[in-house]
Amino acid sequence: MKNRLSKVRLGILGGGQLARMMALRCHEMGIKPYILSSHPQDPAAQVTSDFVQGNPNTKRDIKNFLNKVDLAVFENEFIDPTILHEASIASDTPVHPQPKIMNLLQDRLNQKNLLKKYKIPTARFIEIDSSKQIKDLTSLFPKGFVLKKRHQGYDGYGTLIVKNIAKEDTAKEFIDKNPHLIAEELIPFKKELAIILVRNRKEQIVELPLVETYQEEACCLWVKGPCRHQKKDSLVKKLKNMLNQISYDGVMAFELFETKQGLLVNEIAPRVHNSGHYSMDALSEDQFTLHIKAVLNMNISPPKKLSGGFAMLNLLGQKTSSQWLPPAETTLHWYGKMQTRIGRKMGHLNSLNSTSTKALTTLLDFKKKFL
Repeated sequence: MKNRLSKVRLGILGGGQLARMMALRCHEMGIKPYILSSHPQDPAAQVTSDFVQGNPNTKRDIKNFLNKVDLAVFENEFIDPTILHEASIASDTPVHPQPKIMNLLQDRLNQKNLLKKYKIPTARFIEIDSSKQIKDLTSLFPKGFVLKKRHQGYDGYGTLIVKNIAKEDTAKEFIDKNPHLIAEELIPFKKELAIILVRNRKEQIVELPLVETYQEEACCLWVKGPCRHQKKDSLVKKLKNMLNQISYDGVMAFELFETKQGLLVNEIAPRVHNSGHYSMDALSEDQFTLHIKAVLNMNISPPKKLSGGFAMLNLLGQKTSSQWLPPAETTLHWYGKMQTRIGRKMGHLNSLNSTSTKALTTLLDFKKKFL
């Protein structure tokens, strides 16, 4: 039987590992992935014959690219939404999620206001545009606060944690260098968790397992699951309502804090996400497949878990290189990056076992020995 997707040309804006993993899933589904990125050796460019060299933030390059494809998605939310919208209109090629939604969600202040609007629990916050507001901050958040850039922040970049007044001068300097910020109350959380939801334009919404994430120097080191929490279902109900109200399509990831009061949403990522990489081996359908199906408005349904527990370990760049082979009971996903640097995500390992603790132990034993 002929694959009805075989003539679909899906454009992916960006050439990093997220784009690479989307492109690989496109091949499995019979879809032609087109990649727009700056260099032919970028991770995603390596896995398609339809690579287009260009700048995803240049209207001319985006328009030229969109003229080659039937629809497009983006690897991350840092592309200029105005340029993307204009190029989409000019080429008559849809982009999903829609640029106007990306414009809303790429700004952390808008994210926080959106959560507030739909009564989704999150840390208290205020907008910051002057270092003169420091006194207000120390008064409003006496136990500490977190300064975050409204745009372009990820993996701890563009973030400053201020736990006491002794760091007041550092905070002032940070604000002066980054005039568009939000300040959030410092939350004493028990654990960091994450959950991914996927929605299509038929308003079908799929929920992936709740997972625990662990950060090292503000970068995700490992993920394990599935997890349980008594407040999860009530939170997910509110998140689904928000996705329907803003007419979102595709994957959206929610980073959470587990606190004494319950679950708080820390940040939103309107795209496929590091916390969902476990799904490539732990679920019958992974986040990349579901994202592609959702933006194509295909039917989506909850994937099945393939084991009692799972874990994912990010393979981060080190000071020195070492030779190793992944444990037999794990699966390696390598990103093909030409250069390494300390803390850079070079790949990840997935492990399945009867429990998440056993799966994670396998990965941490490997890390202790080789990394």
